[in-house]
Amino acid sequence: MAATPSSKPQAEESVRVSRTFQASRQRVYKAWTDPELLIRWFVDDDAEMSIRELDLRVGGRWRFEGTMAGRPWTLEGTFREIQPPERLVYTWAWTAEHMPFASPGDTTVTVEFRERGGKETEVTVTQEGFTDAAARAGHHKGWIGCLDRLGGLVSK
Repeated sequence: MAATPSSKPQAEESVRVSRTFQASRQRVYKAWTDPELLIRWFVDDDAEMSIRELDLRVGGRWRFEGTMAGRPWTLEGTFREIQPPERLVYTWAWTAEHMPFASPGDTTVTVEFRERGGKETEVTVTQEGFTDAAARAGHHKGWIGCLDRLGGLVSK
């Protein structure tokens, strides 16, 4: 896997993480939108997840449920923008208050897929609207793990 981390100064209420993968933009976008692929990289190996809903259209809902350390969680939102294979924008809300990084209220996630030389894809995830520094830090760490696992899947 050839994932290159990128760090930029960020506002207190947002997270931004980027990686470049040795894979086509179409392949990386599909891993983000195909339930059979998404479930393989979205959570850590010690967590479980099921995709209850993934209505990939503007206004469509998504809902993931799972357990982490034996405790249940639900994550859900609504798609605001879909531009295959370039960009996804959706809301993000936890319904598990026991999660140390669950942020109160909705945040907004923007995922951009940029083709680099025809053989690489740069993915940038920006999550905005945090009201709590601990939630922001937890999501930053979570997105780094997600992109690391995604790289292991798409760069094969």
